[in-house]
Amino acid sequence: MSQDFTVGINLAWLDKEYDHDFGTNQTREHDLGKKLPVAYETKKADFEEYIKDISELGIHVVRLWLFERFEGLTFGAQGTVSDHTSDIMYNLIDACKIAKKYNVRFYFCLMDTWALSGEDVKEYRDHYVAVINGLITTQEKRNTFLKAASELLNIKGIKEHVWAVDVLNEPEGIEHEKILGDRGVSTNVSWNQLIQYIKDACSQIKQKTGHRVSCGFQESGNLLRFKNEIGPFVDFFDFHAYNDAGDLPRYDDLGLAKPCIIGECGQDKKEVDDELQKMS
Repeated sequence: MSQDFTVGINLAWLDKEYDHDFGTNQTREHDLGKKLPVAYETKKADFEEYIKDISELGIHVVRLWLFERFEGLTFGAQGTVSDHTSDIMYNLIDACKIAKKYNVRFYFCLMDTWALSGEDVKEYRDHYVAVINGLITTQEKRNTFLKAASELLNIKGIKEHVWAVDVLNEPEGIEHEKILGDRGVSTNVSWNQLIQYIKDACSQIKQKTGHRVSCGFQESGNLLRFKNEIGPFVDFFDFHAYNDAGDLPRYDDLGLAKPCIIGECGQDKKEVDDELQKMS
């Protein structure tokens, strides 16, 4: 049996500017009462340097997030998504020109659930929970989000630089009944609703764009719980592995009927430890 491998890297967001790196975040600006600068507009040179370095390492796939904590989206009055913002479109087209220059393609992640747990948004948490709950559990809102995402991913100058689409980073981040230590906030999202979102997102993105689709789970155990349900809808499986020893399960032992990637990996220790990172 022949084995083909893709070696990629997880870049996620630009220079720690989570939720406003490529597009305006109208949700955050509404709550903060001030404009958040879009990082790419002043950090384009940094981004190109990262892509250049990655390419010189022989890596040609970069996992990059698009709508973390709803950046790059405009919303209607009832929580439906009206469109993507113009700046995320122009900045991604520009980023894709850089990617082309260095023979890189993007594994775009559409949404992140862990954004709800940040201390910086604690006072707005109910608001963000309501928004993401609507996009995941309500068909009408979900469809408007996936329509906006599909239109962005179909734009000339972006479409040809897409390696694949991750429809939701780590569903586990919102499945929990309570968010981390904040016992006053309930997500009200069940696993059944998450699985339905994954199925719809994969089906619609694939149908509307032709891109390959997957969903990155927090660990292989959670992926295996639902591999049979999501298997028909994904083009490959994706799970994340953080442990200090760098241990991974054997692919053959997972019993998957499709290819699988490690979408994120690294040490489990929270403090920076370069020696440990080399091993993990």
